Amino acid sequence: MFDALLMAWYLQVPVVIGGVLHMLAVTRNYLPALRLPIHAGLFGANKTWRGVLLVPLLTALGALCLWPAEQWLGPQALLGQPLWLAGLLAGFGYVLAELPNSWLKRRLGIAPGVTPSRWTVLGDQLDSGLGVALAYWLYLDLPTTVGLLYVLTFPLTALGVKRLLYWGRLKQSAV
Repeated sequence: MFDALLMAWYLQVPVVIGGVLHMLAVTRNYLPALRLPIHAGLFGANKTWRGVLLVPLLTALGALCLWPAEQWLGPQALLGQPLWLAGLLAGFGYVLAELPNSWLKRRLGIAPGVTPSRWTVLGDQLDSGLGVALAYWLYLDLPTTVGLLYVLTFPLTALGVKRLLYWGRLKQSAV
């Protein structure tokens, strides 16, 4: 069980790196031409084409950061697949899984970027954690235990990263 938990956290590294780099791009307004909403009426103004493009690419870059660990592990490497592709798919899983949550929030009249009290961090991050876990599970043939632990631990990791982004002035709120 402990090995499964470590693997779940290990697989969160690319998503954390991709997410932090994406927030840097948002804060510094890199690629402003891609700051166009996918569909403001359906998903809100914060779901942009920049995110659709950058999150998977930056998560792929984050996955490449696992290369030294994968080399050190050798035949016992956890992923055993092209790292960049695992990261790219994880990034797409993240982006796609966020859309239904954004759609539901717009239907409930919740403004883009707002996390109301009834939407806990758990609920607000569970969707993206589930999307990434599903992408990894399909591509890497992950054990179900690792996938479930990924989904369960992802909101805690996300909360920690959001606090660090807030303290680093890359995000306006700590949740």
